Amino acid sequence: MIRLYFLQALYHLRENPIITWVSVLGTAMAICMIMVLVITFQVRLVDCEPEVNRSRTLYVPYMSVKQKGKPDNESANSSMSVRTGRECFRALTTPEAVTLVSGADKVRASVPAGPKATADMVQTDEAFWTVFSFHFLSGAGFTRADCDAGLPRAVLSASIARQLFGTIDVVGHTVQLNYVDFTVAGVVADVSMLATAAYAQIWVPYTAADAEVLSWRDGTMGPMHAVILAHSSADFDAIRKETELLRQKYNDGLRDVEVFYRGQPDTQLAYLYRRWYAEPDVSGVMLRYGIVIAILLLVPAVNLSGMTLSRMRRRMAEIGVRKAFGATGSELMRQVFFENFVLTLMAGVVGLALSYAATFLLNDFLFSNSMNAYLSGETALTPGMLLSPWAFIAAFAFCLLMNVLSAGIPAWRASQMNITDAINQR
Repeated sequence: MIRLYFLQALYHLRENPIITWVSVLGTAMAICMIMVLVITFQVRLVDCEPEVNRSRTLYVPYMSVKQKGKPDNESANSSMSVRTGRECFRALTTPEAVTLVSGADKVRASVPAGPKATADMVQTDEAFWTVFSFHFLSGAGFTRADCDAGLPRAVLSASIARQLFGTIDVVGHTVQLNYVDFTVAGVVADVSMLATAAYAQIWVPYTAADAEVLSWRDGTMGPMHAVILAHSSADFDAIRKETELLRQKYNDGLRDVEVFYRGQPDTQLAYLYRRWYAEPDVSGVMLRYGIVIAILLLVPAVNLSGMTLSRMRRRMAEIGVRKAFGATGSELMRQVFFENFVLTLMAGVVGLALSYAATFLLNDFLFSNSMNAYLSGETALTPGMLLSPWAFIAAFAFCLLMNVLSAGIPAWRASQMNITDAINQR
């Protein structure tokens, strides 16, 4: 019976090819627009290598410093010094791990008497390799002993290793970073700039570079930010409480100034939308996305429903004849459902393919911004970033519901009408 309904659905869809393809393409475009919007949102939120623990990670990208006793709006806003990071965040005991990471800076990378390259380099510590999960192609990350001793170790991305050495098997080789010799400790797969907290092309210990000497405002500010990996998101409140205790203790040791964090540590969503001293309006962001998705769903759905309703009204006589030959109301409704299911399924497949094509073709337009414009990497997408089955199922189900209702209501009315009235379309 299902096979028969399926064949009948294909027959009726071929009977009106123009209306069918307009409906398919309209539904496909609605699904495509929604999926592109969802993908651009989720690539920065879902767990994906190397940021596989976003759901249980907290961030402190910025901090504020003011004179003691002054109001919060009379503050300087920047990232933190190594000293602040160590005393206020590395000293935390509740989390699984805490790492300090500098912003990405341009560095001249070269091989003695060999090739040269400009790369994005960050300074960090051994906990970085615990907080983030990198795919090491050779070697390993630098260790705590390396960091404590200030040894010049470096981890390279695969593209930089190949550009400088022609291979990724370079562990133990020497690379010059701004004319300073570093020993390669490991090589990792390239990281997309969409992994905003973990991205770089070269990673070195901050104890072997200049991060510790870069500080201002009584040694409180500098080039670093903190990333905190909790055992579970349930620990977030406890981590924030301990962070506040460490902040108060740190401020007690400062003579003229005090630091504060303006609502930080942030979750992943808040971290993405925080801009310096401005606290992010997370609920407002979610509301705006919800409104846009609702508009993208409703406007094409209403137009397509009108076309489906018009098509079904022209088939009132057919429904009357089928009823005269013994078709029951439930059989008529099942046929209508299968017809619209086939149409929406076709549109869903086309829409999903279009969304992936649009995301790849418009990659730079969708993901480039002032925060990564000066970086040398790419906004590469991984399958884990693209796959959003629940978003697709929700969009597909909504379009199917609208199509079924717009076709099912007149079909149900026709099934309840007198056969003669249905045939005569009265």
